[in-house]
Amino acid sequence: MAYPKFNSILLEKDKEEPKITYLTLNRPDKNNAISIGEEEMTGDIKKAMWEINHDDDCNVVIFKGAGKNFCAGFDLSMVYRIYGGEKGFKPSQRIRLQTDQDQLYGFTQAILDCNKVVITQVHGWAIEAGLYIVKASDIVVAADNSKFSQMGQRLAFGGLPTLPIELLMGHTKKVEEILLTGRTISGVEAEEAGYCTKAVPEADLESEVHNLAAAISLLPRDCVVMGKFARRHMLERLGVHSLKEVILYHTFSTNLKYSDDEKELMFIRDRETMGERAAFHKMHEKYEERLNKTKYFRSYRPEKKG
Repeated sequence: MAYPKFNSILLEKDKEEPKITYLTLNRPDKNNAISIGEEEMTGDIKKAMWEINHDDDCNVVIFKGAGKNFCAGFDLSMVYRIYGGEKGFKPSQRIRLQTDQDQLYGFTQAILDCNKVVITQVHGWAIEAGLYIVKASDIVVAADNSKFSQMGQRLAFGGLPTLPIELLMGHTKKVEEILLTGRTISGVEAEEAGYCTKAVPEADLESEVHNLAAAISLLPRDCVVMGKFARRHMLERLGVHSLKEVILYHTFSTNLKYSDDEKELMFIRDRETMGERAAFHKMHEKYEERLNKTKYFRSYRPEKKG
Protein backbone atom coordinates (compact mmCIF):
# COMPACT_ATOMS: atom_id res chain seq x y z
CA MET A 1 0.00 0.00 0.00
CA ALA A 2 1.38 3.39 -1.04
CA TYR A 3 0.75 6.15 1.46
CA PRO A 4 -0.21 9.66 0.33
CA LYS A 5 2.00 12.72 0.85
CA PHE A 6 1.21 15.11 3.69
CA ASN A 7 2.08 18.74 4.43
CA SER A 8 3.57 18.36 7.90
CA ILE A 9 4.29 14.67 8.50
CA LEU A 10 6.00 11.79 6.71
CA LEU A 11 4.22 8.44 6.53
CA GLU A 12 6.45 5.66 5.24
CA LYS A 13 7.13 1.93 5.53
CA ASP A 14 10.18 0.59 7.29
CA LYS A 15 12.61 -0.59 4.62
CA GLU A 16 13.46 -3.82 6.46
CA GLU A 17 10.16 -4.66 8.18
CA PRO A 18 7.08 -4.08 5.95
CA LYS A 19 4.66 -4.45 8.88
CA ILE A 20 6.18 -1.36 10.54
CA THR A 21 5.11 2.16 9.52
CA TYR A 22 6.85 5.35 10.63
CA LEU A 23 4.86 8.53 11.21
CA THR A 24 7.40 11.34 11.50
CA LEU A 25 6.41 14.80 12.68
CA ASN A 26 8.13 16.86 10.01
CA ARG A 27 8.40 20.51 11.00
CA PRO A 28 12.00 20.43 12.30
CA ASP A 29 12.45 24.19 11.81
CA LYS A 30 9.58 24.63 14.32
CA ASN A 31 10.76 21.80 16.60
CA ASN A 32 7.76 19.85 15.25
CA ALA A 33 5.26 22.18 16.89
CA ILE A 34 1.78 20.93 16.08
CA SER A 35 -0.05 23.24 13.69
CA ILE A 36 -3.84 23.24 13.99
CA GLY A 37 -6.34 22.69 11.15
CA GLU A 38 -7.51 20.18 8.56
CA GLU A 39 -4.61 21.06 6.22
CA GLU A 40 -2.17 21.33 9.14
CA MET A 41 -0.56 18.73 11.39
CA THR A 42 -3.68 17.88 13.41
CA GLY A 43 -5.56 17.13 10.19
CA ASP A 44 -2.59 15.26 8.72
CA ILE A 45 -2.34 12.96 11.75
CA LYS A 46 -6.08 12.20 11.61
CA LYS A 47 -5.82 11.28 7.92
CA ALA A 48 -2.68 9.23 8.55
CA MET A 49 -4.46 7.22 11.25
CA TRP A 50 -7.17 6.37 8.70
CA GLU A 51 -4.50 5.18 6.25
CA ILE A 52 -2.83 3.04 8.93
CA ASN A 53 -6.11 1.48 10.07
CA HIS A 54 -6.86 0.49 6.48
CA ASP A 55 -3.37 -0.83 5.73
CA ASP A 56 -3.69 -4.59 6.21
CA ASP A 57 0.09 -4.99 6.04
CA CYS A 58 0.74 -2.65 8.98
CA ASN A 59 0.91 -4.08 12.51
CA VAL A 60 2.90 -1.31 14.23
CA VAL A 61 3.12 2.46 13.77
CA ILE A 62 6.03 4.39 15.28
CA PHE A 63 5.67 8.11 16.01
CA LYS A 64 8.95 10.02 15.93
CA GLY A 65 10.13 13.57 15.31
CA ALA A 66 12.45 14.98 12.65
CA GLY A 67 15.38 17.11 13.79
CA LYS A 68 16.56 17.88 17.31
CA ASN A 69 13.29 17.39 19.21
CA PHE A 70 10.27 15.12 19.23
CA CYS A 71 7.62 17.84 19.59
CA ALA A 72 7.43 21.36 21.04
CA GLY A 73 3.66 21.22 21.67
CA PHE A 74 1.06 23.25 19.83
CA ASP A 75 2.29 25.99 17.51
CA LEU A 76 2.06 29.06 19.78
CA SER A 77 1.44 31.35 16.80
CA MET A 78 -1.91 29.54 16.34
CA VAL A 79 -3.00 29.02 19.95
CA TYR A 80 -6.21 30.99 20.70
CA ARG A 81 -6.01 32.61 17.26
CA ILE A 82 -7.32 29.36 15.75
CA TYR A 83 -10.66 30.20 17.41
CA GLY A 84 -10.65 33.63 15.77
CA GLY A 85 -9.48 35.30 18.98
CA GLU A 86 -7.51 38.49 18.63
CA LYS A 87 -6.92 41.76 20.46
CA GLY A 88 -10.30 43.25 21.29
CA PHE A 89 -12.28 40.19 20.17
CA LYS A 90 -13.17 37.20 22.35
CA PRO A 91 -14.30 34.09 20.44
CA SER A 92 -17.54 32.31 21.29
CA GLN A 93 -17.77 29.14 23.32
CA ARG A 94 -19.34 27.28 20.38
CA ILE A 95 -16.36 28.05 18.11
CA ARG A 96 -13.91 26.96 20.82
CA LEU A 97 -15.82 23.73 21.45
CA GLN A 98 -16.02 22.79 17.78
CA THR A 99 -12.35 23.53 17.14
CA ASP A 100 -11.28 21.61 20.24
CA GLN A 101 -13.43 18.64 19.22
CA ASP A 102 -12.27 18.64 15.60
CA GLN A 103 -8.60 19.51 15.98
CA LEU A 104 -6.98 19.89 19.40
CA TYR A 105 -8.47 16.63 20.65
CA GLY A 106 -9.63 15.26 17.31
CA PHE A 107 -6.11 14.22 16.35
CA THR A 108 -5.58 12.68 19.79
CA GLN A 109 -8.80 10.68 19.56
CA ALA A 110 -7.68 9.40 16.17
CA ILE A 111 -4.50 8.01 17.77
CA LEU A 112 -6.52 6.43 20.60
CA ASP A 113 -8.77 4.85 17.97
CA CYS A 114 -5.87 3.40 15.98
CA ASN A 115 -6.32 -0.37 15.55
CA LYS A 116 -2.60 -1.09 15.32
CA VAL A 117 0.09 -1.02 18.02
CA VAL A 118 1.27 2.58 18.51
CA ILE A 119 4.84 3.12 19.70
CA THR A 120 6.23 6.59 20.34
CA GLN A 121 9.97 7.29 20.22
CA VAL A 122 10.96 10.42 22.17
CA HIS A 123 14.19 12.39 21.87
CA GLY A 124 14.94 15.97 22.86
CA TRP A 125 11.90 17.93 24.02
CA ALA A 126 8.36 16.52 24.33
CA ILE A 127 6.14 19.40 25.43
CA GLU A 128 2.40 19.62 26.22
CA ALA A 129 0.50 18.62 23.06
CA GLY A 130 3.45 16.43 22.09
CA LEU A 131 2.60 14.52 25.25
CA TYR A 132 -0.95 13.97 23.93
CA ILE A 133 0.72 11.58 21.46
CA VAL A 134 2.77 10.00 24.25
CA LYS A 135 -0.30 9.38 26.43
CA ALA A 136 -2.37 8.00 23.54
CA SER A 137 0.34 5.47 22.62
CA ASP A 138 0.56 1.82 23.68
CA ILE A 139 4.33 1.90 24.28
CA VAL A 140 6.69 4.85 24.72
CA VAL A 141 10.47 4.57 24.57
CA ALA A 142 12.43 7.72 25.41
CA ALA A 143 16.06 8.78 25.50
CA ASP A 144 17.12 9.02 29.13
CA ASN A 145 18.20 12.64 28.54
CA SER A 146 14.95 13.61 26.80
CA LYS A 147 12.87 16.35 28.39
CA PHE A 148 9.15 15.94 29.12
CA SER A 149 7.19 19.02 30.11
CA GLN A 150 3.60 20.04 30.79
CA MET A 151 4.59 23.73 30.86
CA GLY A 152 1.57 24.61 28.71
CA GLN A 153 -0.51 23.99 31.82
CA ARG A 154 0.73 27.36 33.08
CA LEU A 155 -1.16 29.22 30.36
CA ALA A 156 -4.60 28.46 31.76
CA PHE A 157 -5.13 24.89 32.91
CA GLY A 158 -4.03 24.42 36.52
CA GLY A 159 -3.48 20.66 36.41
CA LEU A 160 -6.10 19.65 33.82
CA PRO A 161 -5.51 16.03 32.73
CA THR A 162 -5.09 16.22 28.97
CA LEU A 163 -6.34 12.63 28.68
CA PRO A 164 -8.39 10.94 31.42
CA ILE A 165 -6.11 7.93 31.08
CA GLU A 166 -3.26 10.12 32.33
CA LEU A 167 -4.36 9.67 35.93
CA LEU A 168 -4.27 5.88 35.54
CA MET A 169 -1.13 5.43 33.51
CA GLY A 170 1.32 5.65 36.39
CA HIS A 171 1.63 7.18 39.82
CA THR A 172 -1.31 9.58 40.12
CA LYS A 173 0.15 11.85 42.80
CA LYS A 174 3.34 12.16 40.75
CA VAL A 175 1.41 12.99 37.58
CA GLU A 176 -0.72 15.58 39.40
CA GLU A 177 2.40 17.35 40.68
CA ILE A 178 3.94 17.43 37.18
CA LEU A 179 0.72 18.91 35.80
CA LEU A 180 0.45 21.55 38.53
CA THR A 181 4.07 22.70 38.46
CA GLY A 182 4.57 22.42 34.70
CA ARG A 183 8.18 21.52 35.47
CA THR A 184 10.44 19.68 33.05
CA ILE A 185 11.38 16.07 33.84
CA SER A 186 13.96 13.74 32.31
CA GLY A 187 13.21 10.58 30.38
CA VAL A 188 14.24 8.64 33.49
CA GLU A 189 11.73 10.46 35.72
CA ALA A 190 9.12 10.14 32.96
CA GLU A 191 9.52 6.37 33.21
CA GLU A 192 9.15 6.54 37.00
CA ALA A 193 5.97 8.63 36.67
CA GLY A 194 4.45 6.40 34.00
CA TYR A 195 4.73 8.77 31.05
CA CYS A 196 6.98 6.36 29.23
CA THR A 197 7.53 2.61 29.19
CA LYS A 198 11.31 2.69 29.20
CA ALA A 199 14.10 5.27 29.18
CA VAL A 200 17.22 4.18 27.33
CA PRO A 201 20.56 5.81 26.42
CA GLU A 202 20.09 8.18 23.49
CA ALA A 203 22.57 6.20 21.38
CA ASP A 204 20.38 3.09 21.71
CA LEU A 205 17.01 4.76 21.08
CA GLU A 206 16.64 4.20 17.33
CA SER A 207 17.75 0.58 17.27
CA GLU A 208 15.88 -0.34 20.45
CA VAL A 209 12.56 0.97 19.11
CA HIS A 210 13.11 -0.67 15.73
CA ASN A 211 13.90 -4.06 17.23
CA LEU A 212 11.01 -3.86 19.69
CA ALA A 213 8.59 -2.95 16.89
CA ALA A 214 9.96 -5.76 14.71
CA ALA A 215 9.28 -8.30 17.48
CA ILE A 216 5.72 -7.03 18.03
CA SER A 217 5.07 -6.96 14.27
CA LEU A 218 5.46 -10.77 14.20
CA LEU A 219 2.06 -11.11 15.89
CA PRO A 220 -0.72 -12.23 13.51
CA ARG A 221 -2.75 -9.38 12.02
CA ASP A 222 -5.99 -10.48 13.69
CA CYS A 223 -4.15 -10.81 16.99
CA VAL A 224 -2.91 -7.21 16.85
CA VAL A 225 -6.30 -5.73 16.03
CA MET A 226 -8.28 -7.87 18.47
CA GLY A 227 -5.83 -7.05 21.25
CA LYS A 228 -6.16 -3.35 20.50
CA PHE A 229 -9.96 -3.54 20.48
CA ALA A 230 -9.95 -5.44 23.78
CA ARG A 231 -7.69 -2.93 25.55
CA ARG A 232 -9.74 -0.04 24.19
CA HIS A 233 -12.98 -1.71 25.31
CA MET A 234 -11.63 -2.08 28.86
CA LEU A 235 -10.58 1.57 28.92
CA GLU A 236 -14.01 2.61 27.67
CA ARG A 237 -15.63 0.64 30.50
CA LEU A 238 -13.41 2.57 32.93
CA GLY A 239 -14.54 5.82 31.31
CA VAL A 240 -11.02 6.97 30.38
CA HIS A 241 -11.05 6.57 26.61
CA SER A 242 -13.50 9.33 25.68
CA LEU A 243 -12.21 12.90 25.49
CA LYS A 244 -15.63 14.59 25.58
CA GLU A 245 -15.24 15.91 29.13
CA VAL A 246 -11.68 17.10 28.51
CA ILE A 247 -12.78 19.01 25.41
CA LEU A 248 -15.32 20.88 27.56
CA TYR A 249 -12.78 21.67 30.29
CA HIS A 250 -10.24 22.87 27.72
CA THR A 251 -12.85 25.21 26.24
CA PHE A 252 -13.64 26.59 29.69
CA SER A 253 -9.93 27.06 30.38
CA THR A 254 -9.44 29.24 27.31
CA ASN A 255 -12.14 31.57 28.62
CA LEU A 256 -10.63 32.51 31.98
CA LYS A 257 -11.01 35.84 33.68
CA TYR A 258 -7.71 37.16 35.03
CA SER A 259 -7.67 39.42 38.06
CA ASP A 260 -5.58 42.58 37.83
CA ASP A 261 -2.78 41.12 39.95
CA GLU A 262 -2.58 38.05 37.67
CA LYS A 263 -2.26 39.80 34.29
CA GLU A 264 1.52 40.08 34.45
CA LEU A 265 1.83 36.48 33.24
CA MET A 266 -0.88 36.53 30.55
CA PHE A 267 0.75 34.89 27.52
CA ILE A 268 -2.15 35.73 25.16
CA ARG A 269 -1.88 39.45 25.99
CA ASP A 270 1.93 39.62 25.94
CA ARG A 271 2.12 37.76 22.63
CA GLU A 272 0.50 40.71 20.85
CA THR A 273 3.27 43.11 21.89
CA MET A 274 6.27 40.84 22.45
CA GLY A 275 5.76 37.97 20.01
CA GLU A 276 5.32 34.29 20.86
CA ARG A 277 8.89 33.48 21.85
CA ALA A 278 9.44 36.42 24.21
CA ALA A 279 6.00 36.06 25.81
CA PHE A 280 6.59 32.33 26.30
CA HIS A 281 9.92 32.87 28.03
CA LYS A 282 8.64 35.74 30.17
CA MET A 283 5.87 33.58 31.62
CA HIS A 284 7.99 30.51 32.26
CA GLU A 285 10.97 32.37 33.74
CA LYS A 286 8.81 33.47 36.67
CA TYR A 287 7.63 29.92 37.38
CA GLU A 288 11.12 28.46 37.06
CA GLU A 289 12.54 31.13 39.37
CA ARG A 290 10.11 30.08 42.10
CA LEU A 291 10.58 26.35 41.50
CA ASN A 292 14.35 26.79 41.81
CA LYS A 293 13.82 27.73 45.46
CA THR A 294 12.76 24.13 46.09
CA LYS A 295 15.32 21.32 46.34
CA TYR A 296 13.32 18.49 44.83
CA PHE A 297 10.90 20.04 42.33
CA ARG A 298 13.22 21.87 39.99
CA SER A 299 13.03 21.40 36.24
CA TYR A 300 15.44 18.89 34.72
CA ARG A 301 18.40 20.38 32.89
CA PRO A 302 20.84 17.86 31.42
CA GLU A 303 24.51 18.59 32.02
CA LYS A 304 26.29 19.93 28.96
CA LYS A 305 29.01 17.65 27.64
CA GLY A 306 32.55 18.90 27.53
